[in-house]
Amino acid sequence: MRVFISHSSKDKKFVRLLKDSLLENSIETWFDEDQLDLGDKLVNKLENALDDSSHLVIILSPSSINSDWVNFELKRAIKNNRTGLNSKIIPIKYKECNVPDEISDLLHADLTDEVVLPDNDRVKFISSGFDSFFLKLVRTIRNSAKTITKAEKEEILKSIKASKQAVDKHQKSIHRGNYKLIGYTTLESRKKFQNKLKGRVDKVESIEDIKPLLLPYSLKTVYKPELGIKLMVEGDELPFGTEAHFAGYRNDDLAIAVDKRTRDGIMIDFDNYYQIEIDPEKDLIRFVNKIKTNANTV
Repeated sequence: MRVFISHSSKDKKFVRLLKDSLLENSIETWFDEDQLDLGDKLVNKLENALDDSSHLVIILSPSSINSDWVNFELKRAIKNNRTGLNSKIIPIKYKECNVPDEISDLLHADLTDEVVLPDNDRVKFISSGFDSFFLKLVRTIRNSAKTITKAEKEEILKSIKASKQAVDKHQKSIHRGNYKLIGYTTLESRKKFQNKLKGRVDKVESIEDIKPLLLPYSLKTVYKPELGIKLMVEGDELPFGTEAHFAGYRNDDLAIAVDKRTRDGIMIDFDNYYQIEIDPEKDLIRFVNKIKTNANTV
């Protein structure tokens, strides 16, 4: 039995108190401050920790629900919960915020009305609500604890891999190729495409929120999205993506033009060649491998 505590760094003082209280009750925790070392591959470390944990306790606050890392951890835990690798997801609303849609149907603990004071690198609760909440949390964890044997875990993983045929079939619809990543040489050239998409892109407050992306003309035979459609763009460096807006096709077949804000959002570099995957069903473009390096544009 081990509890993974998913949280924002801004809530660490509360998480330290929670971790210490759980350890006092012989409940092992995974807390990034204790387990992560310099040089660790963060994504791999998190995935392994989540796979090995019996519970996910997610601390809800305005900062955590907007954290890409917390969302990544929650999605992994939901997947593990469905496959049986995780016993339970327990939401704790520490500060007033919206509960994520994925767990809105789960009962959650609510500490938003409790009186909290700083106590060095932790917090302390002046009101009595924390004590009654904590007793219920310990009881919930112990009652739902499920020890998965090595053989059971191997069987679960085997059943997941059994769907590989369906995955392989889907992979055949994905286009792959090597293309140069470029940007827009001036703000004016970028603005030309932003104006082209004006009125076509939903839910943007101003033209500056539009992030135009141009594909090589050769891709027109395999991918024909509507102008202005929102694309998800992912890279290898981060476990989450960012968005762009389809602005048409370039005249040549060698390069993809991507707005600097989109490039920075997933840490991909201008004037490099990348191996690229395009999934038309998901409107997803993935930069999977950088091939060579150079300079800078907008």
